[in-house]
Amino acid sequence: MQEALIDRIYEAAGTPELWPEVLQSLGDTANSDGAVLTVLPPVGMPRWIASPALKPRVSHLTAANSWRSSGHTAQWRAEAHAGFMRDVDLVPGSCAGWPCNVEKPFWQAGTTIPLPTGEVAIITAERRAQTGPHEASILPRLDALRPHLVRACQLSARFSCERSRLTGMTLNQIGLPAAVLSASGRVLTMNAHLQQREEVLPPGQHGGLLFKNLINSKLLQDAISNVVGGRHAAQTMPVRSYSDHRPQIAHVMRLEPHPGDVFAASAVLLILVHVGARAVPADGLLNMLFDLTPAEARLLQALAGGLRLQSYAESVGVQASTVRTQLNSIFNKTGTKRQAELLSIVASLALFSGQTTKCLGAA
Repeated sequence: MQEALIDRIYEAAGTPELWPEVLQSLGDTANSDGAVLTVLPPVGMPRWIASPALKPRVSHLTAANSWRSSGHTAQWRAEAHAGFMRDVDLVPGSCAGWPCNVEKPFWQAGTTIPLPTGEVAIITAERRAQTGPHEASILPRLDALRPHLVRACQLSARFSCERSRLTGMTLNQIGLPAAVLSASGRVLTMNAHLQQREEVLPPGQHGGLLFKNLINSKLLQDAISNVVGGRHAAQTMPVRSYSDHRPQIAHVMRLEPHPGDVFAASAVLLILVHVGARAVPADGLLNMLFDLTPAEARLLQALAGGLRLQSYAESVGVQASTVRTQLNSIFNKTGTKRQAELLSIVASLALFSGQTTKCLGAA
């Protein structure tokens, strides 16, 4: 029985949809109604997943905005860091500090697990108040499972970070100057092109925030709040620049988490662009999209930049006939027949500018 539960715990590490089933089995082990897995970020609301029977109770608690104010999570963070503990041992003889605004208070046995992202996971087995506090004899059973729960939670957190890193790698491939941010505005993944902007803080500084300018930071936080809160699917904000006086805007869009992934900290995708930038895609992007040769990519970049065929031929020191041959090859690879049609496709790639991407991890 316990071996089967251990197997499911590790399966849940890679398949978040399995956590409710695992938590129900954990609750059964503790003679409880079920169990809850909560991830506490440094700031912002906790993320949680519960066994089916406890889901309404946890939803009520979080909707009442009393999760942190109760002081209950602080007690678990401070005390239950090495094994499972009973709440009756944390608050002997009373329910002081409990979230008693719910209709039926409950008893818990829980533990805390530090995550590689800097967040903390709390796992609690919970039972109704009339059942009475958990028996001390339950704790050894839960502690026997704790090493596996620790490894599974830490693996889940690393898998979520890896998904953010893969998002960054995708941004690298298409050359977007962008970042993946948490709901609190912390940088999780930043495109190297964005790092080179003077408006952006070096990675890891000032709590992992993005912009140096306080006005930019305030606008960004407001945009994130609107997007994460569901008031807007996406939002555009102006960005103040330093030496470069061209106007800039940032597009902020919500990233939908993997279903059931309580460990996913990433919330929004930010893309920074210059207003009215001429569409000159990077050669790496052109090669990836259309399989252009370096010479063909350079020609298409020159045409997108406004250079005529004859002028380009003279600038690179080749015959005009050679350039026309390259252009015909570009037509074939892009499925176009005229230069205007080709450049309209290029114009749709105006956001792209090939750069490398670096995953910073959770800041």
